[in-house]
Amino acid sequence: MSLVDKILKGERAAIAKAITLVESSRENDKQESKELISKLILNPGHSVRVGFSGSPGVGKSTFIESFGSYLVKKSFKLGILAIDPSSQLTGGSILGDKTRMSEISKNENTFIRSTPSRGSLGGVSFGTREAAIILDSAGYDFIFIETVGVGQSEIMAANLVDIFSLIVGPGSGDELQGIKKGITEYADIFIVNKADGDLKLQASKTAADYQSSLHYLSASETSASKKVMLVSSLEQTGMDDVTTTIQEIISINKKSGIFEKRRSDQLAYWIKEEVRNHIQQKVETGIRENDQFEEMINSVLTGKETMHNTIDLILKKLMK
Repeated sequence: MSLVDKILKGERAAIAKAITLVESSRENDKQESKELISKLILNPGHSVRVGFSGSPGVGKSTFIESFGSYLVKKSFKLGILAIDPSSQLTGGSILGDKTRMSEISKNENTFIRSTPSRGSLGGVSFGTREAAIILDSAGYDFIFIETVGVGQSEIMAANLVDIFSLIVGPGSGDELQGIKKGITEYADIFIVNKADGDLKLQASKTAADYQSSLHYLSASETSASKKVMLVSSLEQTGMDDVTTTIQEIISINKKSGIFEKRRSDQLAYWIKEEVRNHIQQKVETGIRENDQFEEMINSVLTGKETMHNTIDLILKKLMK
């Protein structure tokens, strides 16, 4: 049985092998993964891809485990792609999400994969798109993509998912003025976490602040309205509202054509990004293999040549 057939049957070992393949930097693996993804794209499943973003400390991973546990109890199959930040110095990463999500990782209806960001922008890692395609073809109902939580560059993560949610903590309403024109415009759902104990009242106020701010954001007549919800990861309250809201937004967007347009826009974005990546790799290789590059830089440093003329000369050499 081929790897594609095993994935379509939902075999966990095959899914793990396929994701390892798409993350590999070996040339043979790259070619094999391209062929694999090309076949799987022709066998799409029915999954809903949900992105989770939020600043460190808002309880993002705790919410994902709590919400994930709720969905699994409702007999949904859940895939979680959690991105761990990589060290800029060593390239290493913690890859600790299976430890943090210890309970949910034991369930046979969940598949959790932690991947290093490897310094990539947008809060997601290389291979995340492919991993989502693999889990979709394997029959998972929901695919969660947890981003690094690095700020507005996470807007790129919105190009991976059907629903983009921003998780915030109590008392973060004051941040709205600074980010109103950034990530909030891309979010479909605002989840105010930690609505329990002493923070319950403050969480309610934060939710009200976000609800008020939505009036200032332009909304499409065809897309679903943005929603603000209160949840408690510890008490597992509000999870039914989040599930219902996700399903309602997907239903509205499918009827209006927004869902398919979003998916096609994502594919176009992916193709353009891959082209940019290949061009960048070729440029870096060209610079690295150009024996005259250091000499050109020295000519600028010694004043023999201008910086812009040198840049133009390097570009002409690379374009050949």
